[in-house]
Amino acid sequence: MSKYTPLAEFLDKQSDPIWQAKFSELERVLGFALPSSAYRYPAWWANQQGKGHSQTAGWREAGWRTCNIDLPGKRVTFEREPQITMPQSDSQLDRVQTLTGMSDRDGLVAKALQDFATNESIDYLNALGGTMTDFKPAPRDRPHS
Repeated sequence: MSKYTPLAEFLDKQSDPIWQAKFSELERVLGFALPSSAYRYPAWWANQQGKGHSQTAGWREAGWRTCNIDLPGKRVTFEREPQITMPQSDSQLDRVQTLTGMSDRDGLVAKALQDFATNESIDYLNALGGTMTDFKPAPRDRPHS
């Protein structure tokens, strides 16, 4: 049992798909103070998959993810992970093919998985919250067209 299990249990009982929490509310749910890194680094709130930070497992295992991390305001928004289901019947898959205009079923599934992975990557980068404030794009070798 992780020390973040109370968070998972709390989120599991929520009926709304979004929970906007002050850090102080989160600390009440957990029963202890968040570490100082949670107050300083957006990466602490990242939605990484697999082994890693125990706090992430506290919300990911309950089917939630973080978004809209507001460190100065000491707030975070949790949202339920969307449930992804593959069409279970030929008629459902036919409908998806009609909506997308794609006739190749294997290509359709591959595209859906690629889009899902892209969206997860975007969410992860957004959760990091622009920690490279001095970043400058690399110069282009050719002029802009």
